[in-house]
Amino acid sequence: MKKIIFITILALITYGQCFSQSNTPIFIGFQPNITVEPFYDKGEFDLDIAPVVFEASVGLRTNIKISPIVNYHFGGTTNGVSDIGVFSVLPIFIKSKEAKNERPYGFYLGPVIGFGRNLINSHYTTTLSIEPGYMFETKNRFTISMGLQLGGSYFSYDKEPNKWVIHWGPKFSFGFWIN
Repeated sequence: MKKIIFITILALITYGQCFSQSNTPIFIGFQPNITVEPFYDKGEFDLDIAPVVFEASVGLRTNIKISPIVNYHFGGTTNGVSDIGVFSVLPIFIKSKEAKNERPYGFYLGPVIGFGRNLINSHYTTTLSIEPGYMFETKNRFTISMGLQLGGSYFSYDKEPNKWVIHWGPKFSFGFWIN
């Protein structure tokens, strides 16, 4: 319940910051993800079937990026929707924009937090990591962003001992600025 309240408050703050001014840059894109956990058998993986990403400027150097997680599990003994959740990144750009309505670009570094539920392995997942990355400058609306998440995930199992696992993976976003 606390996680749902936290996510709701975060969404309301983001909505107020992003949409209170119509010139705020807003990015909507496609972010394909494949997950392979350390304990998976060879050929076993999860594919994100809702690979959308939403990003908006909340300051001259800071954005907020939010993406849902809906993974479909392939391989092993059970196939089907395995994970549902959300993750958020707070990219802080090295180069500051001169005006809030400018689109950000360049190198960034941002904290990552994610919450989810694994339906197949019966555990909650909390992810904490850091994401260095680069957003390409654009003259048009289309742009690409690349990052690398490095950190850890805590699996809180229903019936097994809880554990920490390494979390890392590249993140590629392709999409359009709508403002």
